[in-house]
Order: sequence, then C-alpha cells, then structure tokens
Amino acid sequence: MEKPENTEDFLAKWASGALSEQEMEVFRKSEDYPMYQAILEGTEALEVPDFDKKGAFQSLKERQVEKGKVISLIPKWAYAVAASVVLFFGYLWVMDGTVKHSTQFGEQMSVQLPDNSSVILNSRTQLTYKEKQWKKGLRKLDLNGEAYFKVEKGSDFAVTTANGIVTVLGTQFTVNSHVDFFEVVCYEGKVRVATLGMEEVVTQGQAVRVLEGALERYSLEDNAPSWVQEESSFINAPLHQVVRALENQYSINIQTGKVDLEQRFTGSFTHTDLDVALRSVFESMQIKVTFRDKNTIVLGQ
Repeated sequence: MEKPENTEDFLAKWASGALSEQEMEVFRKSEDYPMYQAILEGTEALEVPDFDKKGAFQSLKERQVEKGKVISLIPKWAYAVAASVVLFFGYLWVMDGTVKHSTQFGEQMSVQLPDNSSVILNSRTQLTYKEKQWKKGLRKLDLNGEAYFKVEKGSDFAVTTANGIVTVLGTQFTVNSHVDFFEVVCYEGKVRVATLGMEEVVTQGQAVRVLEGALERYSLEDNAPSWVQEESSFINAPLHQVVRALENQYSINIQTGKVDLEQRFTGSFTHTDLDVALRSVFESMQIKVTFRDKNTIVLGQ
C-alpha cells in the first residue's frame, strides 16, 4: 500500500466507511489490513461509555512517549498508521490491566517500568506484566525473546520465561529465551536462575545458558550487552543462535541446508550493514553465502 499522506485521516475515513472503492481495494491487499479489520470488528462489539476521543487519543500518545522510544529499521509511516488506531485497543488494554510491549524485525525498544526499573527489548521480543500487581509491589513480568534489565532495588524482581525464572533484588542483566535456547548474563550484582529443576546464582561477569538440556557456564568482561550499541556479540555460541539473531535484526530468512548449526561461533556482527554482518560470521567459518533474493539467504559449505 502506498504511504498515506495523513494516516490519522486515512484510518478515520476507513473506520467510517468513507474510503473510495479504489482506496479500499488497495488497503485490503496490504499486510496490515487483517489486523486493523479485526480491531475494528472487536471494538464494534463493545459497549463503551461516552468519552472525549480526541483527548483520550492525545493522552495515549503521551503515554507512549513515556513508555519508551523505538529504534526501528521499518518505515516511520507504518508506525504512524499503527499509532492512529491505538485508541481501538487502548481501551481493552486499560480494562484488562495487562501492559504489553513488543518489537518486530530490526527494532529495539526502551521501556520504563512502574518501579523506575528500565528494560531494553531486542528485536522480535515480547514483554508483558500486570500493572495492578506492580502497584502492590509484586514485580513480576513475562518475557519471550531477549531483553536487558536495569533493576531498581526493592522487593524481588522476577522474569518468567518458557525456559526458566530469573529473580533479582537490584542488578543489571540480560535474559534471552527462545524455544531451543535460554541464556542469562549478569553485568552487575547477582541473579538467581531457576531452570532444569535446579537453581544457579550468577554474579557479575558470569553467564549461564541451557543447550540440549545441559547447563553451560562462561565468563565475560563486558559491562553491558553489545546489541544496545548496534552490534551483536557471541562467546562460544551455537550457530543457530547467531542465525536467529541475524534474521531478527535484518528481517531475512536464512536457509541453513546441511550446515551444522551446533558448531560454535565467537565474534560479532553489526546491525547497520547486512553484507558486512554476513561476512563477519560466515567467512571465518568457511560457510558459503548465496542470496536467493533480497530477503532469502542460502548457506552451504
């Protein structure tokens, strides 16, 4: 779909049925149309009391600014479209009491939590928590993906993932949780990691990861994750972790074929140049890189 000149007016016209047949035909073919249509249908089923829509929308935009800043490789106009419909699901979010932050390919997002702790989400990551729980001093949240936490001192702070639970009192650390991978790195203080039916205390400069049901430990000298500075670094990491990171940062599909994804990689790649990133990873491993199209890469020996 071509970029609308005024996204708020465009979506307002669509919601009120004022788009022309030609505009509707183009809009229906866009990737975003199913999501917006589902939102609109959901709001039509709600019995919502009268309120100042213009004022509420302005308030939501201001709250978005407070929540954090997104650093994205996706065109800015696409986010303006999404922001202009935030009013539809913003009401549901308030009623449910669940706060959700998520990033897409190539994005990072900075989030300020209710206790003034801060989180930076890496690409393709989702973070959720119950606002009412935090008001009661229960600092709990759920994470799917990778995030860097700077935790204010206070009551226990728990990060729950599908692979384990990380609990701290006040520290700086990262959690990286996916279906086949779990890693916790501590940059300051100490954290307690519960996984595989056991608990592990990780202190500053130490890290643990779970691979194929086994716990690995390693040390590092960094004082913060490199990906907040547009570079992803790895220490003896399995290749499948590196491939996933490349796909998430550059919105590409990497077909690995017969390449051994369990072989280990130590090094880094930039977030600002795909060609340089691919060379940094695969040349040293003597893996051939072929572009099938601009978004599909095939690896081979």
